[in-house]
Amino acid sequence: MMQKSLSVNIAVIGSGEMAALYAARFAIAGHEVFIAPDCADKIPQNGYTSIDNLHGCTIEEASEAADIIVIATQPKNVREVSYWLGDVRGKVVIDATANFIAPVGEQINTVGAIKAITGSSNVVKVFYTKGYEKLLKPLLKNDKPHFVLVSENSKAREVAKIISRDLGISGFIDLGSFESIALFDSLANSWRELALKNKPLVDA
Repeated sequence: MMQKSLSVNIAVIGSGEMAALYAARFAIAGHEVFIAPDCADKIPQNGYTSIDNLHGCTIEEASEAADIIVIATQPKNVREVSYWLGDVRGKVVIDATANFIAPVGEQINTVGAIKAITGSSNVVKVFYTKGYEKLLKPLLKNDKPHFVLVSENSKAREVAKIISRDLGISGFIDLGSFESIALFDSLANSWRELALKNKPLVDA
């Protein structure tokens, strides 16, 4: 396993493919990762015989153990998840959800929900410019992935940038404050539509 000069505790909340792959990538990079709900059996090994620093647990346990919390659920589940997090005001919360499916009029302000329910100001919203199938092999040809992000908190922004290096991120598209959420969602949806229409071209 890759040795890190700095290892932190990271909670990944979500049971889908993207959450599983975030968890695997962070664990492979040497962080202690707590994934909730417990779906560690979904983590792809991809040639690694074991990932012994990845722990399946409840949302409450993951949140308590972590310094950084990554929410990678469906947007409709963010409010419920936020209630289970407990006191996270001293932790960085990374909102990795995306309003891909819901029509514009039904899209959820996940950042607003997280801030209102948890009382945390250390919140950053991110979007990964590759599909989940690229997350464990992020550097393909010369097409390096980026994080699109918005935040009003400099600590959350910088923490997200630092740990995202472990995902193979080569750069950042910083859209500024949460006033740019509408632009963020529009960009994420457009990116997904282009990826789906050109799937044979972007596959490895």
